[in-house]
Amino acid sequence: MNRRNLIFAGLAGLSTRAFGAQIPRAAPPLKFISHRGEQIDLANYKGKVVLLEWLLTTCPHCQTSSTLLSKLQKEYGAKGLQALGVAIDDNAGLKLPDYVGRYATGFPVGALPHRMATSFLQASVMQPLMMPQIVIIDRMGMIREQYGGNDPWHTNMEKNLRAAVAKYLAQPAGAARKGPAKK
Repeated sequence: MNRRNLIFAGLAGLSTRAFGAQIPRAAPPLKFISHRGEQIDLANYKGKVVLLEWLLTTCPHCQTSSTLLSKLQKEYGAKGLQALGVAIDDNAGLKLPDYVGRYATGFPVGALPHRMATSFLQASVMQPLMMPQIVIIDRMGMIREQYGGNDPWHTNMEKNLRAAVAKYLAQPAGAARKGPAKK
């Protein structure tokens, strides 16, 4: 492998954080209309642990991720977990009823333009977003973890999400932690 390909291969494995996303940071405002027609405002979920999935309705990895988030929502929703999904592909709103019926049965999913995702994720518009993008927000409304679809974290997504959910649900709603989450 030549030097140029070696450098590119190394960059391809980096998570979103490597391209400038600050972790931890306050979750920016986010509002969307869910597939049920409800106004979803991320600010209303302060006090809960939020698993936010930015997705493409045609992405097999996003479909798998949404199925897992539905499962976790069912298991941990009563304990303070809230899963949310935002589709960013073209005409996503038209595809949501089928997507939700097949993969995201346990949580609200809406659609927003791609540029909203890059802004929320602090991702460069010059870099492709590898999907799904998973954001973990603690009870205080702080983004503690963020993973792009190319991050090795995704290879053990269920184990990793369960560990994160357990960790952040164990924290009281008023306990703000300092510094990034430890892996």
